[in-house]
Amino acid sequence: MNENDKRAQICALSYLPLPEATVRNLPGAKSIRVSGEWIDIPISKGEFKEKTTSGALVEQEIKATVTNTGNEFSARLHDLFNQEGLVRLKLTNGTERVVGTDQFPVLLTLEESGSPAAFSISCKRNSPEPAKTLTSF
Repeated sequence: MNENDKRAQICALSYLPLPEATVRNLPGAKSIRVSGEWIDIPISKGEFKEKTTSGALVEQEIKATVTNTGNEFSARLHDLFNQEGLVRLKLTNGTERVVGTDQFPVLLTLEESGSPAAFSISCKRNSPEPAKTLTSF
């Protein structure tokens, strides 16, 4: 895969609640600067899709599975995903992307299913901007 792929597997996912983030973003820019303490989510598998159509909103979809389903961890995830934030994705094609901005944050959905229990994290949204390359301050 190359860096311009619109579909890649997620190999790591982190979340940063918007109130805890400092964001420097220029609309239309290909990169975003974010500082704050990213919270790593231990996913067992994940996928990110992004579809851009000229003149239309960008269709984005994140799907990930978490198999660590202890009671304490479960409560932490529910608290974390009850607030809007930014998602940092490390992809199998070598890129690190941020989904969401300070003006258009992400709200993830968390569902528990199966035996043994596993969590499905998902987000399907239309955004005015595509995922951006993360740069440091």
